[in-house]
Amino acid sequence: MAVIHEANRKFDRKNIYTKWILPDDQPVANIILVHGIGEHCARYDHVTAFFADHHIAVYTFDQIGHGKSEGKRGAMTYDQTWGIINEIKAELIQKEPAIPVFLYGHSMGGAIVLSYAYRYPENLTGVIATAPAIGLANPTSGFMTAMARFLSKIFPNMTISNGLALDGLTHDKKIVELYQNDPLVHDKVSFKLAVDLIDKGNEILKSADKFPVPLLLLQGTEDKLVDPKATAQFAAHLNQNGTYKPIEGGYHELHNEPYKEEIFNIILQWINDRVNEPEKENA
Repeated sequence: MAVIHEANRKFDRKNIYTKWILPDDQPVANIILVHGIGEHCARYDHVTAFFADHHIAVYTFDQIGHGKSEGKRGAMTYDQTWGIINEIKAELIQKEPAIPVFLYGHSMGGAIVLSYAYRYPENLTGVIATAPAIGLANPTSGFMTAMARFLSKIFPNMTISNGLALDGLTHDKKIVELYQNDPLVHDKVSFKLAVDLIDKGNEILKSADKFPVPLLLLQGTEDKLVDPKATAQFAAHLNQNGTYKPIEGGYHELHNEPYKEEIFNIILQWINDRVNEPEKENA
């Protein structure tokens, strides 16, 4: 049975909602989980419960402007979330230096953990990214991108609708309905965050051959929210650190597809392989 701790912590003068999901024994690994745009970490309760049942602790939080955390809805930046990850990672390394630390991010969270790893690879055993937002399924025009870039300098926290195609979240219609009726879900994105999505996505695509830590990359081939071709392009240029698993026919939220247990087990096996690598080398 998992042990759950919830708390608010201060970051950038805002209360950030955090949740620790711990196994009832000594964890073999720690995961820092980062959710996607407009959603919140409680949507991953079934994911975190699975890992806790398999002796892995998960540390997660609602990003600024999301869920139960403070901040204007949708108004945040990648570097703010990098800062939160840095604080959590440092605490884990100080408290449990022998336990490997992994990052796991989905969608925008996937792009955030990828971009984070380039900048702060220290003390990371690996990264899991599912459907990372490194290319949008319906990209904005050059004019709209230029306008967003201009407005982000004048009104960085002004928000517009993120325009997500909700029918492409998952094949599980009950999950889509829950998402649509979730009071903690919103459809807002600030101009500054929109520019982050575009610019950091391009940076990630250009640097695939330099990814500094082991990476597991999963992508549904029928994703309607991010561009599966962009993920495949990134994967094609990954160095030996990368493992790419396209999921045929999968929509955006692979962790909410009817076959989600298969996805969880792919991730679990990959983590266990990384955790056990030192034992293999010493055998």
